[in-house]
Amino acid sequence: MSINENKISDDQKWDGLKGYITNTKLSTEDIIKHYKDLWQIEKAFRVAKTDLEIRPVYHRTPRRIEAHICISFVAYKIYKELERQLKDKKSILSPEKQ
Repeated sequence: MSINENKISDDQKWDGLKGYITNTKLSTEDIIKHYKDLWQIEKAFRVAKTDLEIRPVYHRTPRRIEAHICISFVAYKIYKELERQLKDKKSILSPEKQ
């Protein structure tokens, strides 16, 4: 086993830099903006899995699976509306389950 010092020095020139690889036709600014908003999608998945407990899905038929997803989406929309109203009223309450 050996350490390739050239690889280490090549890698160091990228320290502190962040790159984006995509196949979209969006502008550079739009790509970066969308990437910065990724945390909202990650939060939505966290809320869906923890607070709304939409998983696991035990349904087999397409109709029941679609209904489950639809109900979960409506529940999330209600959650977000509650979150918005609490924020507007500057409430100390949170829609998260305690």
